[in-house]
Amino acid sequence: MTADERPPEGYSEPITAWCVEYIDPREPEVGSHQVGAFTTETEAHNLRRRLVADGFFAELRINLVPVHRSVEDWEWDR
Repeated sequence: MTADERPPEGYSEPITAWCVEYIDPREPEVGSHQVGAFTTETEAHNLRRRLVADGFFAELRINLVPVHRSVEDWEWDR
């Protein structure tokens, strides 16, 4: 590993958030809305299943989002 491949001093790995999202069919131009976010994919799927079973009015998707502590950490991960 070269110096350029090592993370910068103080770097923190991002955490992963699993976001349950939908696009409102009445306002598709607005973009997606988050219903909830979880630290595990399992819980995101549990919420999605519950909302579908309850007849949620829009199609639900799960979006994986890396969450960084700082812009510097984000820049290094790009």
